[in-house]
Amino acid sequence: MKSLLIRSGVLIVLSFVAAIITSILSDKGYSLQGASDILFMIALAMLLIGAALHVVQTGFFDGIVYSFKRFIKSSTKHQMIEEDKSELSYKLEYNNPVTYPILIAGGFWTIITILIAVAITNS
Repeated sequence: MKSLLIRSGVLIVLSFVAAIITSILSDKGYSLQGASDILFMIALAMLLIGAALHVVQTGFFDGIVYSFKRFIKSSTKHQMIEEDKSELSYKLEYNNPVTYPILIAGGFWTIITILIAVAITNS
């Protein structure tokens, strides 16, 4: 749990620094709205990458991998029938330690940037 929070914190700080540097280096110069827009795009990219990693990690595609392995391994119908009796393992061992920190950091910045956008438009 502590490692998860540390990794999430590091990603939050790195994404904030990247957004500020990108906003400063832009043609318009630094502005809160520009930094917020860039940070929102970074947060959405992090959420998309984290969600894709989570889908793969939870085994959503294990059945598809199993079917491809079975199809490639057996070239004739007779071999397929014989192999049905001895099941192939189709569980993938995939555990990425950055999946959840990316999701947490992306969700954090998405919520914060939405709140900043609401505050900018109401003022």
